[in-house]
Amino acid sequence: MNKKIQTLIKSFMVSSLSLSFLAPISAFAEEEESQDSNSTTLQMLVPGYDTGYLAEPLDNAVQQYQEENPEITIEIVSAGWDELNSKIVQLYQAGQAPDIMLVGSRSIRQFAELGVLEDLSPYMTDEFIETRIENVMDTAKIEDIQYGIPLALSSRALFYRSDIVETPPTNWQELKETAEQIKNEEDMYGFAIPTDSRNGVDEMLTFFYQNEGRMVDEEGNYTLNTPENVQTLEYLVELADFIPEPVGTKRDDQVQMFGNGDLAMFISGGWELEELDANAENAPYAAALVPEGKTKAVTLVTDSYVMSSISEKKEAAWKFIEFLGTEDIQRTVSEAYGWLPVTKAELEDERFTTEAMKPMVEILEYGVPEPQVSNWDKFSQSFSIAVQKALTGEASAQEALDTAQEEVTQ
Repeated sequence: MNKKIQTLIKSFMVSSLSLSFLAPISAFAEEEESQDSNSTTLQMLVPGYDTGYLAEPLDNAVQQYQEENPEITIEIVSAGWDELNSKIVQLYQAGQAPDIMLVGSRSIRQFAELGVLEDLSPYMTDEFIETRIENVMDTAKIEDIQYGIPLALSSRALFYRSDIVETPPTNWQELKETAEQIKNEEDMYGFAIPTDSRNGVDEMLTFFYQNEGRMVDEEGNYTLNTPENVQTLEYLVELADFIPEPVGTKRDDQVQMFGNGDLAMFISGGWELEELDANAENAPYAAALVPEGKTKAVTLVTDSYVMSSISEKKEAAWKFIEFLGTEDIQRTVSEAYGWLPVTKAELEDERFTTEAMKPMVEILEYGVPEPQVSNWDKFSQSFSIAVQKALTGEASAQEALDTAQEEVTQ
């Protein structure tokens, strides 16, 4: 075997629930390690990698790590986002979970309850913890146990047509009044509420958090139909006349409608800036804090590195996770996708001083994590359908949330 192990980053498209693709991976890893008792192969599951997600910054990080640690080989396994959770559960149950996995922090409770995840607390040094932003780390914590290390953080701002909206709305009442005025005076929708279960949930949750509502209690029990949540949904129903068709409008549609002159205001994150800038000549924009309800709040959305509880290479896996979380490596990932800071050092970065980014950073201290539920896929579907039913008049806010509560607790 050569002195320096060549980079062996391999992307395996997981298109079905068949586990057959893991046999050659495991056999290959065993063959490699048998040739050199000092070598270690780590498997890392990265959703969307085969389509380019994280490919460039992660490939560079892996190459650097392997050059500095020639006894380590990192193999990347790719899976689709839509099947990620079910895939991880099935891999774990088959005893073949990759050593490291990248997951939405919202699913950490589900995986922790099933025994999939390793508690990372014993591995973290005080020095490592000191570099991280506390409420961001909390998004990957369940009952004071740190199961994940966040690598991606998104916040939200209100984007608005600066040539039409002279003063951006600062609260719910002003948002409604501004949206109504635009719909009546301009040939466009005043606001948008994306209700798709894949991406729109976080935008919707911000409103519920602003009314001091929660989807689960501290023990993880569902609380969808509380008075606070019903009141929030009733407010969203009041916006129904000024928004695009709620069932068919996805989060990704908003920026396109805005650029086409069909929409005056929407709530989203930093990933929209590239397209907003590209269309700024025809659709000039500005950004402001999300309008507040009873309180200021925004949904904190993170993805995290986690470790398999059945990994036989936990020390090596943690060292690589720790490397990925260092300031320089983390910064390249955050910058590549316009994400918000997860390390304290990033808070001082110049890119967060722009007028478009300032509102997203300023609201972070009021951030509330996505609900840590026992089954995110089931929750997001029931919650989204409840909002759709209320906005279309198919059910009252109370009826819609009662139904959703019953569905998620079955």
